Amino acid sequence: MFPRFSKRLRTFPKLALLINRNYTLLWLGGTISLIGDILFTMMLILWVGTLLQNQSAAPLAVSGVVLAAALPALLIGPFAGVFVDRWPKQRTMRLMDALRAVLVCSLLPISGPLPLPLALKLTIMYLVVAAVSGLSQFFTPATKAILKEVVPQEQLTRASALTVGAGVFSWGIGSACAGICYVSLGIGWAIALNAASFACSWVLIGCMHVSAAERRASAHPTSLWHVLTELREGLRFIGGQLQLRTLLLTESLFSFGWGIVSVLAFFYITQNIHVPMSLFGLFSAVPAIGGILGTLLVDRAVAKVGATSVYARAFLFAGVMVIVSTVPNQAIIDLVGFTLIGIATMQAEVLVGPLVLFATPEQMVGRVFSTLGTVTTLSSFLATFLSGYLSSTLLQGVVVHLPTGELNATNLLHIGAGVLIFVGGLHASRQFRRLR
Repeated sequence: MFPRFSKRLRTFPKLALLINRNYTLLWLGGTISLIGDILFTMMLILWVGTLLQNQSAAPLAVSGVVLAAALPALLIGPFAGVFVDRWPKQRTMRLMDALRAVLVCSLLPISGPLPLPLALKLTIMYLVVAAVSGLSQFFTPATKAILKEVVPQEQLTRASALTVGAGVFSWGIGSACAGICYVSLGIGWAIALNAASFACSWVLIGCMHVSAAERRASAHPTSLWHVLTELREGLRFIGGQLQLRTLLLTESLFSFGWGIVSVLAFFYITQNIHVPMSLFGLFSAVPAIGGILGTLLVDRAVAKVGATSVYARAFLFAGVMVIVSTVPNQAIIDLVGFTLIGIATMQAEVLVGPLVLFATPEQMVGRVFSTLGTVTTLSSFLATFLSGYLSSTLLQGVVVHLPTGELNATNLLHIGAGVLIFVGGLHASRQFRRLR
């Protein structure tokens, strides 16, 4: 008995690894940092809402937090990719973690009883959130680019599945704990916890063993002209690669379609299928639950039909399911439908990283991922604006009568979103067929 136990104890460190030691450290650092980010952002929103409680400017102030976090992806993202391709990835990630920890800690003075005007507190908060988000535009592409260094090529899909699954899990944990932590601990602790998460990520990433070539990567100074030239080279490279062009357009259509679904989720769930407010969180979490299942199933699906086929079919299926589950306005059908949608879309999202890495040389990876992130963020922004505008103006009061029930503006926009996602899958299917 004891010899068997001793043997298992000796092999436990290897069993605990995800793919290998380097990836395990990268995964842990990224997951801890992401949970801290989500907890921090949610608690900031609660803090702003509390500071402006019962004031008409409260919704605008809360949206300012989201806008401050999102704008750097549009303004800094494309240029960040140029520097990520030049700089050592490990050193870049550690530098961004250190700077983000310091910036987050700078909010501690205004979180206390310091007698500052509310407008000044909000301004400082927005600036810090924007700066932290700007640094993340360097950190995120670097984590994706370094995968080629730390993970064997045949394990890239599994690594991507683990990373995406951790992201879904982090969103669930961070969102669920935000309200409890805010009430019981206060905003000061949220700031401290987020800073600690960056420090933890800094330590874990520093423990990774990377190649000498990666450590020697040069970060020599450059002019704005050189940055723009290299950015243009990256865009030209994407334009010349069928696989990357296909991914860019398909991901844009999906981001636009899913952006519509996300913006209208509250109205659809509470008004169309008449779910009580107390169950809104449960229904909102359904796609995430399906997403976790999708990350567990993607390896087997890729082994059977190939990565490009799984990617295209996932969006075709998801588009159809968004349309089919929208029409009846039935809660049970939506629960099943959006679970299946979560499985399909998350399988597709898992494969984006490996498909980009397979088609991109190492010196271009940062620019490709940054461009992809910028375009998809812009698509989500446009979807947020247009869906809100259309449902409040042109489609307000529009009702289509069907034997299964009535379709209002929310239903019609959901159907349009499903069509966009399906078109994206159809485009991917046709273009990837040309690569075989």
